[in-house]
Amino acid sequence: MLRHPPAMVHVSFVLFPGFPMLAYALGCAALDTANRLSPEPLFSYDTRIPGHQPVRACNGALVDPGQPNWDGAEDIDLVMVLCGDAMPGRIPNGFQAFLSRIAAQDGRLGGVATGALILARIGWLDGRQAVLSHGPDLTDVPQFPAIETVERPYVIDDHRLTVAGGAAIGEALCAWIAKTASPALAQEVARAMASGRLPQPHGQNASQDDTQEATAPADPIIAEMEARMRAHLETPLALTELAESLGMSRKALRGRCERALGVKPSEHYLTLRLRHGADLLRHTAMPVSEIARVSGFETLAGFSRAISNKLGVSPSAVRKMARAARMVTAYA
Repeated sequence: MLRHPPAMVHVSFVLFPGFPMLAYALGCAALDTANRLSPEPLFSYDTRIPGHQPVRACNGALVDPGQPNWDGAEDIDLVMVLCGDAMPGRIPNGFQAFLSRIAAQDGRLGGVATGALILARIGWLDGRQAVLSHGPDLTDVPQFPAIETVERPYVIDDHRLTVAGGAAIGEALCAWIAKTASPALAQEVARAMASGRLPQPHGQNASQDDTQEATAPADPIIAEMEARMRAHLETPLALTELAESLGMSRKALRGRCERALGVKPSEHYLTLRLRHGADLLRHTAMPVSEIARVSGFETLAGFSRAISNKLGVSPSAVRKMARAARMVTAYA
């Protein structure tokens, strides 16, 4: 059973093997951002996978299905189909029946790149305009004479939404939010995504991580610790040296930091360095290798691994997401 209030607008992401993680992450981020900018949450979403088993994205990440079946189609306002470059040999009957039930309730059917080709292959785009992008692994791609193909980042035609590629989904969902909620909200979402910083939900306090960004810690020793960390992001201080410079043992500093911030000094130091690196990825054209160096990492591989663990996507994806969000702002 779906567990979202019936008044909310609900989106279902359907992930086929090799799906573009960037598109999935941007799609979820657009909906999360819209909810944080609204007085009350407007959107909910789930993740479904043909076969109802974990599936790997194009970057190797393994994603679990949020919903274990095709139930609840009557509650879905938009379904977005995401697939890897290779068209699946067989399109499951359960998935096709799921689309049919959504369409019968006037829900919108959408697809990104090869996901749009899947919709075309089973006839859901006939008689409409659509963006049909062919992936590099697609050979002998069938022609669809009943579809008017166009060269745009995305197309909304009747109850269909087709998107050229992963980065364009942010722009496409902002256009859909403008139609579903309001153009003003869509513009706010675009601006927030372009900045790379999600706003806080109305009526909620900032998270610990955001509070640390905005204000210095109340404990003067920990505030000084953080100031010294920020002054040595490129060449991180050894924690023993840092503690001694504050007139404390390493153990005492750890206890004080955990009481003030809830994390160890090493964890806080890493967060500051990664935040610095992520900001440079979003807002500069510096080579990633140089960003890794000025963020205190000896190797590009170490920086990439740390960013991926922290944010769930690679440094290049962080940069692409920010670039895509700026494009959304330009066209909103």
